[in-house]
Amino acid sequence: MYRRWFAVLGACSAGLASSSLAAGGGLAQAERNYPPLILGANTRPTDGRGPFPPACPAGGRVEQRGGLVTEYLGADPARPELCRMRVNGTAVEGWFGIWLTTWPGADMARGAIERLIQGRTGDVVGFDVNMGPGHVFHDVQRNEGVESITLLGTTYQALKISHYREGADGNTYRSVTTGWKDLASGMVIYATYQHISGAPEINVPVIPTAIVRP
Repeated sequence: MYRRWFAVLGACSAGLASSSLAAGGGLAQAERNYPPLILGANTRPTDGRGPFPPACPAGGRVEQRGGLVTEYLGADPARPELCRMRVNGTAVEGWFGIWLTTWPGADMARGAIERLIQGRTGDVVGFDVNMGPGHVFHDVQRNEGVESITLLGTTYQALKISHYREGADGNTYRSVTTGWKDLASGMVIYATYQHISGAPEINVPVIPTAIVRP
């Protein structure tokens, strides 16, 4: 079900059930279960005034261990927040280059990610995703500041967006994934995955082997 960083930041299959943190219930409890935010020594908080990373670069690519190659083709002219990409030769589209339009929750992820990118560190947004029987999830995302991160000998300033996924209705799956979106280019240059419980568990390293800015 999950493959490398794209799947780390989203989900596969179909079906959707909407909700909001304000509605309370399981989604609000998932927010309370979110592991606490701890700013690292190389991370500064954002104040909602920018600078903001571009939604999508026109050009550039990120190659990862295991052979995954993501090429950035530029934003959709009619929808600048929709990023056109090629992943191992296959054309895909993703909101802000993070959440593919074919993933469950895409309609809600669009606004949620935009609020986080333009928001303050510690801001949290969430919604529910239903992928079928036994695969209902509370998805909560958080702005975790801008980190000075060194990859392959180059230091980048990148906005961190973490994603806590918690199973519902008897589903015990829990995980936290984090993506680093380069402030200069808008590319997602790095991602991590922390498995907490349940299945599936990602076992493919999410480590870049080449980063080419446009």
